[in-house]
Amino acid sequence: MILHIACELMLAICCALNLFTAWRHRAYLAILGFGLIGLAAQLGAVVYAGVQAAVAPHDTATFLAARLGLLLIAARGLRDARWAVGVALVCGVALLAPSPADLAISVLALVAIAWKGRSRHWLLAIAGAVLFALVGLLVGGPGEWLGIPRVDLYHLGLAAALLLWLRAGLIQRGQRRG
Repeated sequence: MILHIACELMLAICCALNLFTAWRHRAYLAILGFGLIGLAAQLGAVVYAGVQAAVAPHDTATFLAARLGLLLIAARGLRDARWAVGVALVCGVALLAPSPADLAISVLALVAIAWKGRSRHWLLAIAGAVLFALVGLLVGGPGEWLGIPRVDLYHLGLAAALLLWLRAGLIQRGQRRG
């Protein structure tokens, strides 16, 4: 139980670090993306602490983070207000899309996040995107690996990917809006 809580809080802290960087650079869409993922992690820690009333909010936050988090982080570099309509439409599609389509949207968002020129250290951005995808596709799920719950490895893997993006300078000084 303590390990579950610690891993959720580690993920929430990594989200907060990226969120504060996005806040400093006024990357409002990224703030929302990191905020959704961080909120889901914080609520997960509360659920693992035994607060049953947090189960439904955690499920909702997890759904929103899974469907919109990466998309909003990827869209953070958009500077023109007319792109806001396109981002809103894609977010609507992501919320309503069936499972295979939402996975495709997430993969496209990861490609956009790792795209060359979108961060100071491109290889770290790619490593973070690849790690995020691998953790999501291979690690998340029930059971254990070597005695460690897979859900904890999943959360730690996501936290590591977020730290790679933070180190990569995903939110650069030249990208102030979005």
